Amino acid sequence: MKLDTERFRLNRYNPETDLLEHQAMYQSEAVRLPLGWIDPPDLGLMTRLYVDRAERWEAHTPGSGTFTIRWKDSGRLAGIILLKALPFGDDSFSEHIEIGWHLAEPDWGKGVATEAASKVMAYGFEQLELPAVWAIATTDNYRSHRVMERIGLRFTEETDRYYGETGVLYGMLREEYYSADSEPA
Repeated sequence: MKLDTERFRLNRYNPETDLLEHQAMYQSEAVRLPLGWIDPPDLGLMTRLYVDRAERWEAHTPGSGTFTIRWKDSGRLAGIILLKALPFGDDSFSEHIEIGWHLAEPDWGKGVATEAASKVMAYGFEQLELPAVWAIATTDNYRSHRVMERIGLRFTEETDRYYGETGVLYGMLREEYYSADSEPA
C-alpha cells in the first residue's frame, strides 16, 4: 500500500529495504533525545521495535504500523510515521491509536511531519475507520506539539499513563475529523 502526498511517497515499512537507512537517522543525538535514547539503537533493538512490534500492532489494529516517508524527487528517507496502539508504561497496549513521527534531522523545519502525518491520519480515519487518533510527546518537545496542532489534534492532558513517562496527549475524534471546523491547516 502506498500513500502519496505532494512531495512524499509513504510506504509500508519494509525491513529488508528500510531498516539500515532508518537506523542511520538515529546517529543524530537531536533525533534520539526526544525518544529518550542516549545511544544509537543497534540492529537488534531496531528489529524488536519496528519488526517484532509491528506484528503486535497489526494484530491489535489491522492496517496499522510504520510507514516510511521518502522524498519523491530523490527517494531519500526523510523519516517514518507510526500509526499504532499507544502503549502503557509496561508495554501493554491501550485502546488508543497513536500517530507519531521520527524525522531525519536534515528534514526538520520543512513541513515533512505535518504533510505526512496529515495523510496517514486521513488513512486512519477514512480507511481504517478509527474512532479517534491520539499523539503524545514529551512536555518539552515543542516541535511535535506544533505538528499535532497543525494536523488538527487538540491538547487533551498532561499524563504519565503512556510510555512510562510524563507527556502531553493530543487527540481528535472521528466526528471532529469529519466536521468542517476542525480540518487540518
